[in-house]
Amino acid sequence: MVIRELKKNDTNVAVAPKESLYMDELEQLKTMMEYTKLHSQYTDEQKLRREIECLKVLFPKVFRPMYEDDLILGRFDALPIGFGSVTSVGGPGHYCRFEKLDSLLEKLGVKYKKDIEYLKEYWKKNDTREVFYKEKLKENILGPFVDVLFPAIITARFSGMYLNYNLLLDNGIEGLKGLINFKREINPASKEEYDVMIEALNLLQDVIRHHIKEVETKLQNERLSPKRKVQMERLLEALRIIEKERPNSFVSAMQLAWLYSSMAGVVNYGRMDDYLGDYLAYDLKNNIITEEEAIDYIESQWRLIEVKRTNVNGRVIVGGRGRRNPKNADVFCKLAIEATKRAKLVEPQFTLRIYKGMDPKIYDRALDCIGEGITYPILYNDDVNIPAVMKTMGVDEKTAEQYVPFGCGEFVLSGQGVGTPNACINLLKALTIFIHDGIDQWDYKYKYGELKLKKMNDIKTFDEFFEEYKKLLTYYIELTAKAHAYSYKIMNKKVGFIYTSILIDDCIGRGKMTLDGGVKHLGGTNEMYGNMSTADSLAAIKKLVFDEKKYTLKEIQEILAKDFDDYKDVQQEMKNCPKFGNDDDYVDNIAVELHEFTCNEVAKQALKVGLDSWLVVVINNQVNTEWGRATASSPDGRIAGLYMSNANNPQSGADVNGPTAMLNSLTKIKADIHAGSVQNIKFSKEMFNKEREKIKMLFSTYFKKGGPQLMINVVGRDELEKAYKNPQAHKNLTVRVGGFSARFVNLEDDVQREIMARTCN
Repeated sequence: MVIRELKKNDTNVAVAPKESLYMDELEQLKTMMEYTKLHSQYTDEQKLRREIECLKVLFPKVFRPMYEDDLILGRFDALPIGFGSVTSVGGPGHYCRFEKLDSLLEKLGVKYKKDIEYLKEYWKKNDTREVFYKEKLKENILGPFVDVLFPAIITARFSGMYLNYNLLLDNGIEGLKGLINFKREINPASKEEYDVMIEALNLLQDVIRHHIKEVETKLQNERLSPKRKVQMERLLEALRIIEKERPNSFVSAMQLAWLYSSMAGVVNYGRMDDYLGDYLAYDLKNNIITEEEAIDYIESQWRLIEVKRTNVNGRVIVGGRGRRNPKNADVFCKLAIEATKRAKLVEPQFTLRIYKGMDPKIYDRALDCIGEGITYPILYNDDVNIPAVMKTMGVDEKTAEQYVPFGCGEFVLSGQGVGTPNACINLLKALTIFIHDGIDQWDYKYKYGELKLKKMNDIKTFDEFFEEYKKLLTYYIELTAKAHAYSYKIMNKKVGFIYTSILIDDCIGRGKMTLDGGVKHLGGTNEMYGNMSTADSLAAIKKLVFDEKKYTLKEIQEILAKDFDDYKDVQQEMKNCPKFGNDDDYVDNIAVELHEFTCNEVAKQALKVGLDSWLVVVINNQVNTEWGRATASSPDGRIAGLYMSNANNPQSGADVNGPTAMLNSLTKIKADIHAGSVQNIKFSKEMFNKEREKIKMLFSTYFKKGGPQLMINVVGRDELEKAYKNPQAHKNLTVRVGGFSARFVNLEDDVQREIMARTCN
């Protein structure tokens, strides 16, 4: 099929607003038409040639000119059609953001309607996710990401890829080419793979030359302050170095890693202290830059990360075991904490891995930063997580030391693994569907599929009730496992993820792209939501129906079907039942059983579907609120449409016995059977900062008892209420939502209310 051509001199287009892409609307359309034309000329059997040719259309066009305060270059704009890894920046593989095409048409006008309609029609058949959805969605059961009407949702994405930046920086571009050429000589069967890798590195050099010209022009044509001139000259020198040679400075290493990550489409940036620490320590020791200048460069890097607005991604990891030179890495770590404190940004999701024997000054600096209400760094406990990764992923200790959380907290092996979450299950919706014998009370559709389960009238004991519910979960788990594995097959059929593959072990060694046998550890994760609301609901069923025999399951059905209308007394009884987060074994034991069942059931699917691991993640990105909007009323006393519990945390406001009891409940949830969980805790600024030693003792006990992670929000309820009532006066108030941070005033109303309802210690 021939793509319609645009007239080259056509200028009938509206002026782009300041917040739009750097390219005006007509340039965007021309680029996307060219991209689509090239894509249409190749088949899936020519996927690598198609991918590299399409990438040549995008780069360096999609890089925006530097802003006045940028210290490194690389402001990347994702077009409505292009190539990427995740939905937050485009989409997986060759993608189309159809809603953005609609917006583009509004700006361009009806003259370009045929062009836009053609693009939409073409990409409905060729967008990677659209192809996957057509083959794997299941009526009423498996929906597209994120359709809240379904008990389980699936997607195709390539999230959370962490690249081996040490391989890039140690070799430089030409060194990498030499390594690839060497492997091509001894592995001629993979000539095509190696050829496109070389072309991708050539394209990276083109991008660097593009930026060299930009800086040269700025130096020649603009009147710069003495300080800015020094910065530009330093940047120009760095760019000229990395075009052909290995980085030789902190700035050149930072610049090369950033440009590569942007071209690869990754949105999590790895163990930055590990791959930049040596360069920084050397430059500081030799008076090449000062600490203040280094902080400025790091803060500039943070701004480039935040401008991508990935919300649940943008991870930067520091600290932890397994770094090449911990002493130099800690130099970066300390200054990065200071940059985070100064910047006060929503991204990056700055993450500190802590461990026994670490520099205590770094931990204290981290708590000082958190104490200012910044929400960062997020704390991860290596002493728990490394053994957990060894067990769950079946790897040795050295490999497990390279675990990194991405997105909202899922674990993946940095530079050597895939762990993307392409499936999600709403445990609470599943329970409400089960209670109503397969009918979802939200939309009154039958959601058992071909599964046959006992009806409520036929269940005589709580154990029987729990076991039947587990059968429903197993049904959803098995369906999502098969869909998840198939998402990799679809992506591998369509694309190679060339840039990602170059820096993922051991694609160069094997001569294979990441999803085509190149990656060492092909894993995945299943996100689960509403976990503790489900445990609370199960506890209420056990207590009111089977222990106290106050109600029958049929009566519970009827009460919930009416959303507690005329049953406010029963609703209060349900609310008064034991709730997770109070160190009460009655409900905590149920939460543990549910957690262990889901984790073990998910893990056993990996072998069945051909993955090295498939693991549960108990995280949150506000889906507990979004999915709650379409979840019927539940036996914990929750009304229909209300938010669910946030990840492993108690339902908002349900923990009434203080932070120690809450953390004790959390430590009962095993960390060695899943791939990441989120623990949020909120303190007032007065409590956190004036009682710091008590806080440290509390955290120390929690981590020693097996706590894997903490996301700490230091903000008072009164401050939240003021921001809720007067958002204009509190625009910069940042809160921890779940697995990510956000400006409080930018959140939707029910998300704000859920955060305000959380217990403040």
